[in-house]
Amino acid sequence: MASILVVEDVPSVLISLRIVLEGGGHQVTAVANGERGLALLRGGPGFDLVITDIWMPGTSGTTVIREGRAAAPRTRFLAITGGDPNKPADLARLEQADFGADAVLLKPFEKQDLLEMVARLSGHAGGAP
Repeated sequence: MASILVVEDVPSVLISLRIVLEGGGHQVTAVANGERGLALLRGGPGFDLVITDIWMPGTSGTTVIREGRAAAPRTRFLAITGGDPNKPADLARLEQADFGADAVLLKPFEKQDLLEMVARLSGHAGGAP
């Protein structure tokens, strides 16, 4: 079981991520903005993994990653961001972008892809998907 902080500004996506991750056996703290995510990283209990949206109003996911690494250097970071995998221009843009994350997952993604990425990054295999 990994301790995961999820930072996502779209409520339905935030709820879906929490349900999938908890269903995979992980402990999840979910927040709706980058400011709250950074506050938890700076003074919280510590997380194995942070999953953050990149494009959010206010504090962006890139800021969460950059400042979060300084506050919690042992934490891994997974960036999630929109893009159409069927459009080469989107893929090229995202492959060239350096979000500073350990990995990037394109929205929309499958539940199993998320759980496999979390297991790989956190070193914790989840429960039954």
